[in-house]
Amino acid sequence: MEEAVVSTQSTGRISILDKKKIKGYWPVYDDSLGEKEQTGVVEMEIEIMTEEEANEKKAGQGRSDPNEHPTLEPPDRPSTSFRWLMMPLIIFKILVWDKYKWYIILAFIILLIIAFLGLLIYTSPGAITMDIFAKKQN
Repeated sequence: MEEAVVSTQSTGRISILDKKKIKGYWPVYDDSLGEKEQTGVVEMEIEIMTEEEANEKKAGQGRSDPNEHPTLEPPDRPSTSFRWLMMPLIIFKILVWDKYKWYIILAFIILLIIAFLGLLIYTSPGAITMDIFAKKQN
C-alpha cells in the first residue's frame, strides 16, 4: 500500500483512491472578517480500506483499545496546562528565577550572614556581662 505525505505547500492534487493512505497537514482558515486568514494547521491521516481490511484492522474510539490502526500517541501537552495552582510559581521561575538565580542565592547568603552577625552582636553584651560577673564571684 502506497502512502502519500502532503503538506500545505503542495500545490498538486492527490487521489486518495489511488494512494489508499494519505498523511498530511491541512490549513484551517477563518473568513469571518471577510478576509481569508490562516488560523492553524491540522495534521491528519486518512486511510481508505475495504470491508475485509477494516474487519482485520480493528480500531477503537479515540485512544481506547485496540489502539493499533493507526496508533494514537498521548497528546503532547505542556506540563503546566492543567496546574493553575502552580502557575504563580512557574511564572516566577520563568520570569525571575532563570535570569536572577545567582543574585537571589547571593542575597540569601548575605542575609543569613547579616542575621548571624546581628544575633551575635545582640547576645554578646549579655554573655560578656555574665562572664564578667561569673569571674568576680570566684
